[in-house]
Amino acid sequence: MKDTRLVELAQLLVNYSIKLQKGEKVLVILYGMEGYPLLKEVYRECVRVGAHCTYELRDSELVRLFFENATQEQIENPPSKARLMQAKEVDAMIQILADRNSSELANVDQQKMIAQRKVNKVVSDILHKKRWVLFEYPTVVAASNAKQSTEQWEDFVFQACLVDWKKVGEEQQALKELLTLAKEVHIVANKTDLRVNIENQSWIKCNGIHNMPDGEIFTSPHRTGVNGNIHFNTPTQYMGKDFQWISLEFKKGQVIGFDSDNKEELKKILNTDTGARYLGEFAFGTNKMIQTPVNSILFDEKIGGSNHMALGKCYDEAPNGNDSSIHWDLIIRHKDIQGKVYLDGELIQENGIWVHPKLLQYN
Repeated sequence: MKDTRLVELAQLLVNYSIKLQKGEKVLVILYGMEGYPLLKEVYRECVRVGAHCTYELRDSELVRLFFENATQEQIENPPSKARLMQAKEVDAMIQILADRNSSELANVDQQKMIAQRKVNKVVSDILHKKRWVLFEYPTVVAASNAKQSTEQWEDFVFQACLVDWKKVGEEQQALKELLTLAKEVHIVANKTDLRVNIENQSWIKCNGIHNMPDGEIFTSPHRTGVNGNIHFNTPTQYMGKDFQWISLEFKKGQVIGFDSDNKEELKKILNTDTGARYLGEFAFGTNKMIQTPVNSILFDEKIGGSNHMALGKCYDEAPNGNDSSIHWDLIIRHKDIQGKVYLDGELIQENGIWVHPKLLQYN
């Protein structure tokens, strides 16, 4: 039987997130075949609105087989002219994550993945200048990672996504106005004392345009304006490698010290390129529906009462001049660690609870 929530979600992604119009070209990429039911509904909706839809099917198992057998020449082979032309010609992109095994790439040589990421960066840069949205399909493995039953996880995902995102954007305006006028964010918590220069930076409200689910407000800090220490206490995965916690020390924006339960793999990522040791994003999570980690960055970075920061490339909407082949979101949850967040010396959040009178609606 068809899950009508998939139809509603497909319509949301196509008509609201990327605002697809008749005659436009859209690229839909499905990572993992478990997400085929949504691909079908997205494809149906793209055709229904009169757009020209191209779809691609990718799978992490095939990616693993490539890296295990490819030569260095194959890994560093630049994108074809056809692939570059496709990226330039499409008007929008929808990506659906539905991998069957989140640890498929755990034992792949990270240097090989970094090398290919560098040569493919040109295609990624082109596509991310278009209208795009990213969604994580509720797979069985994602439910297991979140320590929920499959049905419970499906309900959670749909409840977090099928909301009035326009209204969410209106609610985010109060925080955006405060942040726009501020010069510095100061975070104090367990193993954390970090100052972030945000003076005159652009703040972007995120209400279902690029991520689904959504619920954050982000900017990029001044590239050399981050100083101090921070302990990211939320488990994360990047390039198939798991990290339970990460601690970073910043001086004039650059990571000069680091530690983790997976320190060697962290070191490799930090050495990807020069930009990998600087922040390209600083954000506040505002999604009241998401309160605890579920081992998925797309959800965890939206946790209400959290901050996340991305090592690497900044977004064009809020630039700070940092460029990199990576963009890796790291999350600090303030609940239960007595975390305090100050805006120009004024306390706005404590222990994950908003205390500023203009921000109480976020609790």
